[in-house]
Amino acid sequence: MAALKTLLTTLALALTLLAGTAATASAAGTTPCWKQVISDWYDGRIDNVYPLHCYHEAIAHLPEDVQTYSSAKDEINRALLAALRHDRDGYGGGGIAGTSVGPTASGPTAPGGGEAPGGVLTRLLETLGPSNAESVPLPLLVLAVIALLLLAAAAASFVAKRVQARRPPGPPPVPATAPAQPPKQR
Repeated sequence: MAALKTLLTTLALALTLLAGTAATASAAGTTPCWKQVISDWYDGRIDNVYPLHCYHEAIAHLPEDVQTYSSAKDEINRALLAALRHDRDGYGGGGIAGTSVGPTASGPTAPGGGEAPGGVLTRLLETLGPSNAESVPLPLLVLAVIALLLLAAAAASFVAKRVQARRPPGPPPVPATAPAQPPKQR
């Protein structure tokens, strides 16, 4: 019984630490505007308008592999130029240099003015996938839960073996007698 309490206490502590880590990461405060620009670019386009210095800082903070293997620098430069000319390619009002306008009211639209293209699968993946560059991907969370379940199963097996090893041996088995032979019929 004490081993079960220990196991439950350990699991509760692990879940508390996991929840505390997630809460600390989200409560870290406001993110710098250059991180917001990079997170906005994460889906392949920049939908919001930011102060001009944010675009320059985002380009300066791009990791080298992102600069080399993606179009992030080009997309951020394109958004910077669009913010400068106050034309967001159909996304609605621009911004004044040095001020933050935030998300556009109309949201993403297609070049013709309609809804952005995307099928059912695309919308499902966007819903399940990470919302920005800093969020933890869903498959990683699933793997972490599976790993924790496997560790809990291993701990339960270990505890069960220890409990069985501590039990006092029972009485010796009673020797079995030979069963009586039924009478033979003639």
